[in-house]
Amino acid sequence: HVLRSQPSKMDPRAHAMAMEQVGQGILAVAEQEEKRLDAQLKGLENLDEDDFEALRQRRRLQLQKKMKLEQDWKQLGHGRYMEISDTKEFFNAAKKSSRMIVHFYRSVTPRCQIVDAHFEKLAQTHVETRFVKLDAEKNPYLVEKLGIILMPTIVLIKDGKTEHAIHGFDEFGGTDDFSTADMAYVLATHKVLNYEGDRSEEIGQRATRAGLNSVKLNTIRSTDYHSDDDLYEED
Repeated sequence: HVLRSQPSKMDPRAHAMAMEQVGQGILAVAEQEEKRLDAQLKGLENLDEDDFEALRQRRRLQLQKKMKLEQDWKQLGHGRYMEISDTKEFFNAAKKSSRMIVHFYRSVTPRCQIVDAHFEKLAQTHVETRFVKLDAEKNPYLVEKLGIILMPTIVLIKDGKTEHAIHGFDEFGGTDDFSTADMAYVLATHKVLNYEGDRSEEIGQRATRAGLNSVKLNTIRSTDYHSDDDLYEED
């Protein structure tokens, strides 16, 4: 099949007028951009040497604070996707990290390997959140306490509280071929990591193909357990 361009039916005078309008539009955009740059330059011109030094100092302090925060996070295990062995380690980790994402997995479940692949990447690029995995079959107490019935289940923890649980892949569009960016977007909607992109359209399209309409998808995201109690280990 060969793509063809539709033949033009515009007369020469109309074509000339259209081109003139396009030219005027381009000129208007250029003038707006020039005004914006002039305003920025004017703002910089109004800054004296002390103002520049204050800006540099503020930026320097912000960078130092960010570096210190990332160093503290890494000492808690952030930046790496790690396995937690038992219940005690789980509760300790949940208390120390303000944001933690836990993958409850089973070794014989193929979809758990998909989560592993995405979490390996996200743990390195989102140091603000701790990513861990936990063998569901070896930790029946936590499975029962958190109401986990489907593998994989991703439990989202903020400030020592269970905020949400993602059961299976419906929130990612109901298919296995979602991207790491799709996962980051969904996790960010639950405020457990920082992500500025918008993947709602891509996820929505896959959900439609998978038979999940927008109402059902929103229901899945919003109707889940939310614990107002701090996570604690029972004696």
